[in-house]
Amino acid sequence: FSISLINAVTFCLTGYSFADTIQPLSSEKHILRGDNVTLSCNYSGLVYDLQWYRNTGGSRPEFLILVNENSEASEPSLRLSAKDSKKQVNLTISSAKVTDSAVYYCALRPTVIESPGTLYKNPDSVILYCY
Repeated sequence: FSISLINAVTFCLTGYSFADTIQPLSSEKHILRGDNVTLSCNYSGLVYDLQWYRNTGGSRPEFLILVNENSEASEPSLRLSAKDSKKQVNLTISSAKVTDSAVYYCALRPTVIESPGTLYKNPDSVILYCY
């Protein structure tokens, strides 16, 4: 089995400065099933909360985890942890499985609002292959 994870990035909303940006550090990773993998994004601007989402295809993005600036968070049931340090936010997936295959997004808060607004998305991505 192989796992293919894509880390596509970034949402910024109207009302946030265009100086608030977030971008993945790499475009491709190769891992073995069962490995731990860390997906990383650098960001700039005045940011308080960062979020990770994933999309398994044909569905709406699923919220995974929220991390505050210069802190850590974890979701043991999902085998996820996130850490923010020095303008870099990392998502670690423990013991990668085929079912972890998805498009992963790191995002600046707020990402989604109920009222209409312009959504900006960075087209960069990281592809993760698990063999």
